Amino acid sequence: MFWDSVVAGLKVLTYWQVYVAGLEYFAIFFIPMIAVGLITQKSEGVGGTIGCLSMFLLPVLQVAAMAVFILTLSPIIFGFAEDAAWSFPWKVIMLAPGVFFKLIGVLVVAAIVLAFIPILGELQSLQTLVLGGIALMFVLAIFDSINPGMVKEHVDFSPNFWFSIGLLAIGGLMSWIGRMVAALLSMAIETAQEGLGQLIMFPIAAIFGFIPVFIYGAWLGTQIRGGF
Repeated sequence: MFWDSVVAGLKVLTYWQVYVAGLEYFAIFFIPMIAVGLITQKSEGVGGTIGCLSMFLLPVLQVAAMAVFILTLSPIIFGFAEDAAWSFPWKVIMLAPGVFFKLIGVLVVAAIVLAFIPILGELQSLQTLVLGGIALMFVLAIFDSINPGMVKEHVDFSPNFWFSIGLLAIGGLMSWIGRMVAALLSMAIETAQEGLGQLIMFPIAAIFGFIPVFIYGAWLGTQIRGGF
């Protein structure tokens, strides 16, 4: 089941929707932070205040972008469909705002806790896996509320030890490859047009960092499909 999940997780990268959702992730997370940085540089008097505000804003924006990214791609990640659910995150926000903000709160707390754990706090792929895994669990909880028994009766959220080790190893490797690919593309694009390379680098590196999340989601989806 491990290698089947790896193949299914990597297959997610073959869908064009993933890269469009990656740009959406970039727009929610990085564009506001770039704007805050520009304001900080130009505003001498309030620069310190804005800098402090950005420290609190950063984890909120990161997890909000991650939540929207995961909710959008959840049908593809779980293997339920070949199309992204573009309206799903916004329906959740509008129809069940309490659920969405509860998810954001849990992700923010988890991100802060992970940041203070020695060594683990420096492993970006592990942080992404934990936060993305929590987001996937919330998606399944929403599915279960719509179709009671769909998840609770069929899904074990905790993989065994060797599956977890393999997931972390492959996730770390693919995250490193993603950073290398993003850096190479950034250099090539930067040569053609100054400034554009850095904009492209962030979403590409982020998407590769989500590979362990895709593998974990494929494993969860296999359990659900196998239960029916």
